[in-house]
Amino acid sequence: MTERPLILVLGATGLFGGLLANRIARENRFTVIGASRTRESLDRFSAQTGATSVVLDHSDTHGLLQILDTYKPFAVVDCAGPFQYYGEHPYRFAQAVVEAGCHYIDIADATDFVAGFHQLDFIAKENSVSAISGVSSTPAISAAVADHLSQSLKKVVSIDTAIVPGNRTRRTLSVMQAIIGQVGQPFKLTRDGREAIEFGWSKTRRIDFGLPLGKPISGRLASLVNTPDVKLFPQRYNAQSVSLRAGLEVVVFHRILQLLAWLVRLRLISSLVGMSAFAQRIASWFKRLGSDLGGMQVIVVGQKDNDSWCKRTWELVASDGDGPEIPTLPVSVLLEKLHEGTVRTGARASLGELRLDELIPRFNSIESETRYIEDAIDPLFASVLGDKLKQLPPAVQQFHNQMGTVHFEGCAESKGPTGISGRLAAWMIGVPKRANDVPITVTLSATPSTEHWTRNFAGATFHSNLSKNKNGAMQERFGPLVFQLDLYVRDEKLFFPVHSAHLFGLIPLPRWALPKSIAHEGVDEKGRFRFDIEIRTPFNARIAHYRGWLKPAVLE
Repeated sequence: MTERPLILVLGATGLFGGLLANRIARENRFTVIGASRTRESLDRFSAQTGATSVVLDHSDTHGLLQILDTYKPFAVVDCAGPFQYYGEHPYRFAQAVVEAGCHYIDIADATDFVAGFHQLDFIAKENSVSAISGVSSTPAISAAVADHLSQSLKKVVSIDTAIVPGNRTRRTLSVMQAIIGQVGQPFKLTRDGREAIEFGWSKTRRIDFGLPLGKPISGRLASLVNTPDVKLFPQRYNAQSVSLRAGLEVVVFHRILQLLAWLVRLRLISSLVGMSAFAQRIASWFKRLGSDLGGMQVIVVGQKDNDSWCKRTWELVASDGDGPEIPTLPVSVLLEKLHEGTVRTGARASLGELRLDELIPRFNSIESETRYIEDAIDPLFASVLGDKLKQLPPAVQQFHNQMGTVHFEGCAESKGPTGISGRLAAWMIGVPKRANDVPITVTLSATPSTEHWTRNFAGATFHSNLSKNKNGAMQERFGPLVFQLDLYVRDEKLFFPVHSAHLFGLIPLPRWALPKSIAHEGVDEKGRFRFDIEIRTPFNARIAHYRGWLKPAVLE
């Protein structure tokens, strides 16, 4: 009988390490050795699992080498954490494992730790082993899901992930440190194709799940957090926007962290990590307030080969307290693949190491449900015009069939305002001044419900925002003025007459005060998108008149 490979699990007496060690022992494919800092907790671990245990601190490299030499494990799994606090030499433990000729896995979700793990690539290849970081909910599971959802998409606009555990989930000190250590701390993410600075526990949304397991998960608060996804996904999927949110089930606790986040942002508090033990105690006091129902949701918005747009959603909901099992599931799958010899050598983040179909059987082994749904979505102009958009030339249709951030370039001329009323209105709106044959660039940031336009006439910029009003008609905001537009198509041109207007979106302008819009879009003799926009005051003074052509910009 072939002896089962040995797996050394560091942090075996913690939440995730304990669950993983028990799973390995239960599945009977490997022999587990539990490692932790204290003998007392390890004795309880050994009594529960029957597994061998050794005392080992993450920082004790000499002790690690002795254990590796004694037991010669097939792989070492680091479940200790929190990985963002591994000090000046965060990869010292992993490097020692790799140099000893053992495979290495960790469940890190610390952005810089996971993103920089490739530093050990040469050493891992030299020792013919695999070292994979982030084999957890993020980025291992989230990447497997994003790989699946982005299949057949020629363009990925956004990837949004949310993780919302139940309040009855057990939280160890290291887990609590990882959670509240992020509160109010700045981090970088990609939004609309550009790098932006956000803060932990900001930009809160309500998250709803469509799965019926137990009682439905609906209205859970979730705020931005810093995970490897926000750093690694934009390049992997060429995604214009990537975010990951996490939340607490009890609303008052979530709101308290939001408030504390502001204190950190205002530098009244440097960090909340010192409050971790206290927060853990408070959480245990109010554990019964919530449920044991937790979930994970990944949403990908993108464009198919036929130019249509879709939103693909994958959801996982776990009950009966099985939520904490989820981060450990990809480890057991990867261990099997390592044993089969199907994982290439080297060190890297866990992107593309696992497929969703490999994870599904593991999800089925706990009390959980998964769901996939695809919804067709229309850009703003298509939702307002419907089939009328198809009556326009291809260049115009393409111009208005956009999601995410796109850029156009071309040439234009602009006639400045006339009269006192025209000049006053032009100043309020911010339209371009007189110019002839100047280069123009247009940046469009589009969602299914809104479009933000930035027009740049040779350095002079002005902005407008388009959206649907409550009646489903188009409206455009220029500064404090909001115009209701009656779009119509005639002679292969799109016209933009003004129906009504409001100041600051609240004060209606009388009919006699409405500006005149003599504006249309079409194509020129070369088939390029062409615009001709003239706006006049009720007294026939010109506010603006600009016209020209645009084509998709070629960005370097």
